[in-house]
Amino acid sequence: MMHFKKGIGWKACYDDEKNIYTAQRSWRGFYQLCEIDAETYDKLGGEDDPDKLIGSGRVLFESDDDYYCPPHYSIYDENYKEIAPWSSAEWIAEKTDVLNKKSQLVRRFPAVALAYGSADEGGRTQYYGVSDEETGSPVNEETLFPACSISKFVTAICVMKMQESKTVDIDERVNEYLRSWKLLTLDGTESDATIRAILSHTAGIIDGEDSFYGLRIGDPEISLLDILEGRTKYNNRAVREEKQPGTAFEYSDAGYCVLQQMMQDVTGKEFSVLLNDLVFEELRMAHSFFASPNERENHKEHMITGYNDAGLPIPGRFPVTPDLAASGLWSTPEDLMTLVAEFYRALNGKSRFLQEDSAREIIKPLEGFSWTGLGVFLGGEDTLVSKGWGENGQCMMKLLLKSGEISVVMTNNDPGVPQEESGIEWLVDSYVWFI
Repeated sequence: MMHFKKGIGWKACYDDEKNIYTAQRSWRGFYQLCEIDAETYDKLGGEDDPDKLIGSGRVLFESDDDYYCPPHYSIYDENYKEIAPWSSAEWIAEKTDVLNKKSQLVRRFPAVALAYGSADEGGRTQYYGVSDEETGSPVNEETLFPACSISKFVTAICVMKMQESKTVDIDERVNEYLRSWKLLTLDGTESDATIRAILSHTAGIIDGEDSFYGLRIGDPEISLLDILEGRTKYNNRAVREEKQPGTAFEYSDAGYCVLQQMMQDVTGKEFSVLLNDLVFEELRMAHSFFASPNERENHKEHMITGYNDAGLPIPGRFPVTPDLAASGLWSTPEDLMTLVAEFYRALNGKSRFLQEDSAREIIKPLEGFSWTGLGVFLGGEDTLVSKGWGENGQCMMKLLLKSGEISVVMTNNDPGVPQEESGIEWLVDSYVWFI
């Protein structure tokens, strides 16, 4: 049995089973765990200074986090957990390891923005680094980051809102709604691929090699029709149904170009205007937009400079992405949290923005492809994930479907490796330490 004594900034324990006396003390970020003797234990709580009494014992563990140096700790007895299982030492060691790893990871990128919280209780944001290394401008809540392929999640939500208004039916052929262009098979006949198949990357559409990469501000403008017909290096492969829909998973930016064309044909609106009307204005996401030429001009003051995998700035500060539905979104972690929280409420029938049935269609796994929903990826029954990776940034968003916990991480650098290797996924999964 353990017996305890405590006061301001200290706590002591006598373990009568082990016949061991231990005590911990803390002050302004300093922490110490010591093994003491019976006489010292008896004096604690009396007139003697508890810090001096505890500090005179055998030190087991010590840590410091006084804001003047990185958090660190020292282990003097490897058995400190067994000697004093009641103490805060193990928790401090684990937290310090996490905080130090976080500090190392955020320093890998010129800038990092994070948001953590829950759909019900809101969240917090944190910003690190500068939006441009030449000017040294610090990142803040108005800094706009490239969301890259998280764009597909927003596109899918917009398509579902169009289905709610009976503008489209996601289980109809996409060609039923295309007006200015048609999706063909390799033999030239019209494809039977549905909107659902394209949203889930199972329509048999394959991107061109080294495509959807490399346009610069000032380059000749490329139209959506140029992309669909494979007329430029931006996508050097005509967009066609190359495999029977539903038989293979082929991650495809080109498929989302088909959706972008369909959405414009059906509504008569530019894609960026449509998304602003149906999503951003309704949710008051004032720091989100799809980067059409006009929108880029309107927001360029707050758009962050991108850096490639060699650490060099992108010429013109950021690349141009005419494939808006696939990768043209710019946003902030706070705005994305707003969207994801509303999506979670929709899943639970508590949203006026999106119907429950629509939200559940997005997270419904496809037969034979259990990891993919509509514009998102699934990790079993409890996890929704959306990832973005481009030449000017890497990001990731995660929603736990049962608890409503949300985490978003955005950066302005291509680390050259996927999220699980760059540390982005670790930052997303470690949000509990930073709330």
